[in-house]
Amino acid sequence: MTRRVPGRAFQRLLLGGAAGLMTCAGCAAFWPRQDTVPPELAATIGDHSEIRWTATTLESASTPAQRNVLRHGRIKTITGEVVDVSCYLQLGKRGEAHIPCGQKCVRSGQPIGLLTDSGKLYLVIPEEHHPRRDGQVSLKERFAELMAKRVRVSGTVTSEGGYRAIFVRTLPDAP
Repeated sequence: MTRRVPGRAFQRLLLGGAAGLMTCAGCAAFWPRQDTVPPELAATIGDHSEIRWTATTLESASTPAQRNVLRHGRIKTITGEVVDVSCYLQLGKRGEAHIPCGQKCVRSGQPIGLLTDSGKLYLVIPEEHHPRRDGQVSLKERFAELMAKRVRVSGTVTSEGGYRAIFVRTLPDAP
C-alpha cells in the first residue's frame, strides 16, 4: 500500500497558517487591548472651515516644494481615541488604564495622537506655524484632559513619509 504525502503547496499553507496563528496569538499577549473606547464623544475640537492653512503657515512655506506639500492638505473631521503617541508606539498603551501616564507624558511634551477605529494614528498638531514655533499655542492641557476619550477633531490632514497628522486651528479654551 502506498502512503500519500501532502504536496508542498499544502505543507506551506499549513505551516504558514500555523505561523500566522502563533504570530497573532503572540501579538495579543504582547500588545493587549486594555480598554475599548465607548461610542459616545467626549468632545468636538477644531474648526471645519474652508481655509486649509492660516497666514503664518502659508508665509513659512518659502520654497515651491514646501508650497506643494501644503497643497496636499485636506480639511477633514476624524473621530478616534486620544492617545499619547510615545507610549502607544513603544508599548501599545491606551485606554482608561493608561490615563494617568498618558496625561503626564502629554503634559511633559510627548506627542498627542488620535487613534481611529480602523487603527490609523494621526499626530495632533497646532496649525498656526509661527505661534507653534514660538511656543505661544499648545494643545497639551486640552488633550491631556481628554486622554483615552473618544473625540471628533476637525482640521487639515496631511501625510508625509508614512506619517499622518491633523493640524488643528481652533480650540475651545485656547489662549
